[in-house]
Amino acid sequence: MKSARTHRSKKDLRMPITELNHFLLVARNLEKTRRFYEKVLGLRIAARPDFGFPGYWLKTAGDICVHLASQKPNKIRDSFLLKKHPRGTRGSGSVDHIAFLARDADAVRKRIQKNKVAMHFRSFPDASPPLFQIFLKDPDQVTIELNFLGERIDPGAWKGKGSKSAMTLSKSAGKRTAIHAQN
Repeated sequence: MKSARTHRSKKDLRMPITELNHFLLVARNLEKTRRFYEKVLGLRIAARPDFGFPGYWLKTAGDICVHLASQKPNKIRDSFLLKKHPRGTRGSGSVDHIAFLARDADAVRKRIQKNKVAMHFRSFPDASPPLFQIFLKDPDQVTIELNFLGERIDPGAWKGKGSKSAMTLSKSAGKRTAIHAQN
């Protein structure tokens, strides 16, 4: 009898990953980072098991997507995570940025401004679907990308509205992409 494997195509042998579950940020200031993700991005605290080290799980509408832990020395955390996280670590390391899908760009901009966080805008009105993006940094200098699929914005209405930089990418003659800086 032939094994089931001999009947499967090469395509079927790939790992059956279905979606991104969460990412863990090891924060220099756990409470400040928690407040950022709650106040600026609107995530909510979710129930978290006691792993023996301080941290939080944060969720969107129903899915837990962000895990937070403190950089403060903790043997249980280091053993659990299989590595030490030295104090003073900043930025995303090998990770360039973390992206979320979002909606209602105007409301999100107002929330970010209310919390006095610098942001950068990018607009791709000719994309299919249109795409608008906001980039910002969390308290540990991790870049956060917010993607608003299908949303078009009026660049003039956003000019100077709390952005450090703003640009629109559009098709120009010869099908080349043109960058139009607003700030």
